[in-house]
Amino acid sequence: MNTNTEHGFTEQSLQTRVVLDRHLEAFRLGDVELTLLDYASDAVIINGTGKIIHGHDEIRETFVQVYRDFFPDGTRNITIDELAVHGETAYIRWRAKNAVMATDTLIVRGGKIAIQTFAGLFRE
Repeated sequence: MNTNTEHGFTEQSLQTRVVLDRHLEAFRLGDVELTLLDYASDAVIINGTGKIIHGHDEIRETFVQVYRDFFPDGTRNITIDELAVHGETAYIRWRAKNAVMATDTLIVRGGKIAIQTFAGLFRE
């Protein structure tokens, strides 16, 4: 795994990394409510669908669908190929059983994900 972090982790970088690690664990578990705990109440997710996902209700609905339709049990063990944390920003490039390649960028403010972007190439 290619890991890039800023030299001498700042307090914000440490907080961002803690949120990222917690978020990845919730994803691996496929736990919608645990996943939702990582997001600010007014968080947004931009994922290339043409619709920006706003707030807890839409984020909950999105992860119900994600865990059911795209990452059901047995497909959430991911391999992280690149991880970078700098201040409030975390970036990962990863792959999974049904994802050839995917990326996530998280902006963490106040210990919560404020903004997330996602893009992925899935196996057919």
